Amino acid sequence: MRAKVNKNAIKIFAACIAILAVFTAGFGFVLMPAGALFAEGPADGTKPFSSEGNIGSRYYRIPALLTAQDGTLIAAMDARFGGTADSPNNLDTAVSTSTDNGATWTDCLAFSFADWENASPSLLPDGSLRILNSASVIDPSLLQDGQTGRVFMLVDAFPYATGFSSSQTGSGYTEVDGEKCLMLRKNGEENYDYTVRGDGAIYDKNGQKTAYSLNSRGEILENGTPLTITQKRQHYWYTVPFATGTGQDVPMHIFYQDALFQAYPTSYLYLMWSDDNGRTWSDPVDLNAQVKSDDAGFTGVCPGRGIQIENGAHAGRLIFPVYSADPETGDQFFSVIYSDDHGATWAAGEPVTLNETVGACMSETQLVQFADGSLQAFSRTQAGFVGTACSADGGMTWQDAQLIDELPLAAGSGCQLSAINYTGKIDGKDAVLLSAPAGDGRTNGFIYIGLIEENAGRYSINWTYKTEVTDANTYFAYSCLTQLSDGSVGLLYEQSNIAQSVDTTLFKTFTVTELTVSAVQ
Repeated sequence: MRAKVNKNAIKIFAACIAILAVFTAGFGFVLMPAGALFAEGPADGTKPFSSEGNIGSRYYRIPALLTAQDGTLIAAMDARFGGTADSPNNLDTAVSTSTDNGATWTDCLAFSFADWENASPSLLPDGSLRILNSASVIDPSLLQDGQTGRVFMLVDAFPYATGFSSSQTGSGYTEVDGEKCLMLRKNGEENYDYTVRGDGAIYDKNGQKTAYSLNSRGEILENGTPLTITQKRQHYWYTVPFATGTGQDVPMHIFYQDALFQAYPTSYLYLMWSDDNGRTWSDPVDLNAQVKSDDAGFTGVCPGRGIQIENGAHAGRLIFPVYSADPETGDQFFSVIYSDDHGATWAAGEPVTLNETVGACMSETQLVQFADGSLQAFSRTQAGFVGTACSADGGMTWQDAQLIDELPLAAGSGCQLSAINYTGKIDGKDAVLLSAPAGDGRTNGFIYIGLIEENAGRYSINWTYKTEVTDANTYFAYSCLTQLSDGSVGLLYEQSNIAQSVDTTLFKTFTVTELTVSAVQ
């Protein structure tokens, strides 16, 4: 009888907290720090993701944007149900599509973990607020295979309580009889000495087959019967978190805190695809066994876009840029993963070599290509300028890492940027477009146009035009560019760098004339 009374008391207490949260938000106690400036009203733009959309999240971050072959705009972002903080947190992958060049949008969740309820409370502007014990996916990147039409999306995936700084060294796989097998531990045990073999069965540390197995989604079955856990709900007493159950049973995934078997706590690369231009998505496939080395700590997606090489020896190659953190030094460096069979299998290239000029960071990177199929990378650095390097072998290796003086980048930890090839000519030349914040604190966003010059088989970029999107007092954080079917340029960008900001991602379009005639000197 006592247990029943306690459960009711907990329910009443949780209800009181929920009511208090409503009143707190209603009385305007959620205040922004002084000096936080946002772009004035979205009259000249639209919002692919918002708190009023179908998904139900108040918070979104990390834009990716792609124009499909049929002209459909595909946008992807993290739906950050646990607040704007990175992993570990309750983060899912949201997609929004538009068939009218961004005038209207239709949103959905492409992938979602279910260990925590996808509620999205109004939170105080405290960047530490998050759901620490949730599994998560973060940082989308989009790429379409021009030969098959398939659209790929790559994201980072983390088990509960794991993120960038807490990712353990290793791929999460071990080799058994020449086969790479996913490592698991039994809940409550220390060692990851269970393995998942090719038939999906879980084997114990003695190599004996157990009654347990995994399906293709990473969910646990016992003798073929799916197992479940009880979903959790996050509450706050001001900024103090506590959890209750929702009463809903959800499939038991190896990334969940309460799962019977648990995955190794590191970063995983999840690949999904769509064959209907972003409207529906496949279950994710874990690429770690193919592309992540056992001596790597964090390896994650460079958010934004991938690229398909159009010409040269590696024509048709699909490429996603990724970046890693050295487990000992903390240095961050990019590389690529690539596929030469339309996404069926993937391999990893060599990382860029850092030097004194670029410093200890060339992390989140975007790629453009030249007419011969060679590549140029543009990277986030901590040196105050965009970093760059070149590849003549389809991304396998990178040379000549340096900074670009014409492209200032938000000082301090830097910021992600976007770079794309423009299809068509600008001033009679092939061109590259790049967006990034130039000001401190991720302010003063610009779109740059670089005209490609060719001399005796060598390519260079002349940064000719720049257009100010936000001024020096207005935020411009992560962004992604795309070329629309009518030749105009689309930009999806974050209008805030403040924790727990709501509805601050905007899609805008620019004509090439606006980006050249109206450019600043």
